[in-house]
Amino acid sequence: MPAPVVRPPLEDVESTRMFLREERIAPGAHLLDVPCGIGRRAVGLAEAGFDVTAVDPNEMAIHAAKERIPASIADRLHFAAAPPDVLPGLAAGSRFDAILCLDHALGRRPMAEEVAFLGRLATHVSPAGRLILDLLNRDFFASRPRPFAFHSIGSLEEHEFRSFEPATGVLRLEWKFYERVGQDLKHRTDSSAELILLTPRDLAAILEQSGWRMVGVWGGWRREAVTADHRKLIVLATPAG
Repeated sequence: MPAPVVRPPLEDVESTRMFLREERIAPGAHLLDVPCGIGRRAVGLAEAGFDVTAVDPNEMAIHAAKERIPASIADRLHFAAAPPDVLPGLAAGSRFDAILCLDHALGRRPMAEEVAFLGRLATHVSPAGRLILDLLNRDFFASRPRPFAFHSIGSLEEHEFRSFEPATGVLRLEWKFYERVGQDLKHRTDSSAELILLTPRDLAAILEQSGWRMVGVWGGWRREAVTADHRKLIVLATPAG
């Protein structure tokens, strides 16, 4: 029996697709999704008609994603793994109409490494291409010192603990995952992350150093003006040349 396909929520793909459409990037365009995680978004965008190359440093996730590619999109969805220090690790001539760098991928490494990563991405964008990033909004967390959040997805419960240092912009996150079995919760796994939340000004400077020009930043996919009420920022950049 083939492995089940892991798909993202439909609204996630639709929000991305609509944003791309407003940038005149239509189905049939070539997209690079890096890092792609377990490939859920890549599957959804390929099913929406895009030609998607999805790359991640997690070889196990990529191996699992390859086994779940639906036959109907196998000709326009391509998974690959690459070490973090060479990500995306593609052939020099590979060019894309849009590069998606989502899931708060920046702020996890020293800034010199982030500049190098974005610089490598700049070598893979077409002259009229776009770079689209999403980031956690520093002002959102600075204005909400809530140490605990709870999320439920089916029988799975996610308990999130967080701390934020406004002076440094460091956000520390810890997750505990439980499965509800009857009236009981059974612990499944833990995860954690430490991020430096960049301000739009910081990001503009980093993009400029790496061959990009930031042309817009919004409070979400609907291009709303940024306020402290937006948890996520959507950033659009074009090649600096």
